[in-house]
Amino acid sequence: MPKYTVTGRIQPERADIGFGQLQIALDGGGTAVASADSSQITVVLDVPTIDGWISAKIAADDIANIVVGALGFSLGSGYWVELIQVTEEDGTPHVFGVRPTGDPPMTSLGFEPHNEMFGRALRLSARDIFFRLAVRDFLQALTDVTDCATYCYRAVEGIKAAFVLKTGIDRWDDMHAALGTDRQGITTTIKEFADPVRHGNWVKAKPTDRFIRWRMLVLTRDILVRYLDYVQPTPPAAAAGESGKSGHAV
Repeated sequence: MPKYTVTGRIQPERADIGFGQLQIALDGGGTAVASADSSQITVVLDVPTIDGWISAKIAADDIANIVVGALGFSLGSGYWVELIQVTEEDGTPHVFGVRPTGDPPMTSLGFEPHNEMFGRALRLSARDIFFRLAVRDFLQALTDVTDCATYCYRAVEGIKAAFVLKTGIDRWDDMHAALGTDRQGITTTIKEFADPVRHGNWVKAKPTDRFIRWRMLVLTRDILVRYLDYVQPTPPAAAAGESGKSGHAV
C-alpha cells in the first residue's frame, strides 16, 4: 500500500515543540507515525483505506491534532497544527494553500478586482462587530476541514444576530426578508452538518467532501456579501490616503 508523508508546523512556532516518533494503530488497519522537531511536525501514514493525497491530508490532520492536543492539554498550552505538504511514496509533493477552489463557473471565493471589496469590508468590520466576527469565522472555515460547517454556521448566525439586536426579536425572519436568504437553503447546506459537531455529538456528524464544503463556503460568502450590500449599499468615496493597494497602511 502507498505511504504518504505529511509535514507542517505546530503553532505558535516559537514554542519550539519536539517529540520522538509516536506510532498509532488506526481503526480499520494501518499505522501512523508522528514526530516533531523544533515545531516542525511529520506524520507518516501507512493506511490501506487512504485513496489519495487529499484523503491523506485529512487523516494526517486528525492524527496531528490528537497528538498535539494531548501534549497541549498536558502542558496547559494552546498549540495548534498547520499541515502544509503531502508527499506521495514516489516523491510527488502536493502543497496545500489557503484558498479553496471549486469547479467552473465559480472557481474562487475571492473578488476581482479585490481592492474595492477590501476597502468596503475593512470599513464595515471597523464598526460592525457582527460582520467582523462573521468574517473571522468564514476565514477559519476556509482551511479547517473538520470544523468547516461549524464555522460557516456560526458566521451565518452572527449575521442573524445583527438583525436580532436591531429588532429585539430572536428570529431568522428579519434576516431572510432583508437579505433574500431562506431557511431551507441554510439548513440543508450548512446546519445539518454543523449541528451534531457544535453540540458535541461527534458520532452523529455527517461526513463531508470537498464539494459539500465548497457549497457551504459559497453560501456563507454570499450571505456576508448580501449583508455588506444591505448595510453599506454603495461604496463610499475613497478614504483619504487610500491607495487602492492592499498593502497600503490604513
